[in-house]
Amino acid sequence: MLVPMNIGHVVRMKKVLIPLVFISVLSTGHEQTKAALLDGFLGPVERSLAERVEKKGERLTLGNFYTPERPDSHAPIGVMQDHTHNEGEFMMSFRYMHMDMDENRTGTSTLSDAQVLSQFPIAPTDMATNMYMFSAMYGFNQTVTLMAMLPYVEKSMNHVTRPGGQFQTESGGFGDVKLATLWRLWAVEAPSIGTHRFHLNLGVSLPTGDLQPLDGTPMGVQVLPYPMRLGSGTVDFLPGITYTGQTPDYSWGLQALGTHRIGTNKFGYSLGNNYNITSWVARRWTDWISTSVRFNYRWWDDFSGADARLNPAMVPTADPLRRGGQRLDIMAGVNFLLPEWKGFENRISVEGGAPIYQDVAGPQLETDWIVWAGFQFVK
Repeated sequence: MLVPMNIGHVVRMKKVLIPLVFISVLSTGHEQTKAALLDGFLGPVERSLAERVEKKGERLTLGNFYTPERPDSHAPIGVMQDHTHNEGEFMMSFRYMHMDMDENRTGTSTLSDAQVLSQFPIAPTDMATNMYMFSAMYGFNQTVTLMAMLPYVEKSMNHVTRPGGQFQTESGGFGDVKLATLWRLWAVEAPSIGTHRFHLNLGVSLPTGDLQPLDGTPMGVQVLPYPMRLGSGTVDFLPGITYTGQTPDYSWGLQALGTHRIGTNKFGYSLGNNYNITSWVARRWTDWISTSVRFNYRWWDDFSGADARLNPAMVPTADPLRRGGQRLDIMAGVNFLLPEWKGFENRISVEGGAPIYQDVAGPQLETDWIVWAGFQFVK
């Protein structure tokens, strides 16, 4: 079910969307669009690099470098907005993500069901999330790549009660739509130093996910707590920056992304801001296969405000002040570059891993493992 947008949402959307559209339009009328934004502006750095490679008989090249014929030209499949496209290029992606959560935790310590039930009449015991992400990217010009993402989410959570009863709740539907512009900042290339690229990530998340899923509980049909909801209910600003590098057999990257909530939703609360830093290295073994290792750190804040329909004394998932935390995951992945078909570059990718550190404002369910799989094609 889609949440109707009120006037406040529309106003906040305009404040974020208009600058993004305006700067995209400006970029089309300037010669700078034929290269990354900062090419030629980092004079001392460029001269130093040029002198270094000239001593080896090489020439430093500034510009835009995208090599779709490599299996590792894209980051591991769990990374979004990792690369830009040349003008006129179009990419479609389908991603599947499964996350399994089991047992509760406070801080870095695991809690038994009995410990949670000593504080609350109901305790969540485990949760499964499935996400199906459809996305598209388009090279608007040589500087700007446009991106849109639409998730479909399914969630299920099991519970126990103090008297010993058990029950399950479920929710599902489309989540929040995300729109982004990726701005090429700077790119250099030479045989001895490899290829190095930087781009800026600017995006918005629109409140299209369901904020009031219903399901049966021991108290009858109820609005489900925060973790079972499918969206934020607010327009969110999504800033970030991405660096990627490449040599003939290796590639690597570092990305920092944030989510900043704008205002509160119609039920009187806003999700906490969150920040994500991920770093990876990949090895190209042949022209069609590469493997990767990635570390992903995520930090998320408690909520602001509260949904008055929920009783935070009943179950910890209804408490907006028990939502924050931080987590470090380690992931391993593989990319397969398939034979070109009718002009389309095709790839299949898989990545999976688990947390090696979790610290949450609990009781909260702890994450056990995560797996990603996806298919991408570029024209």
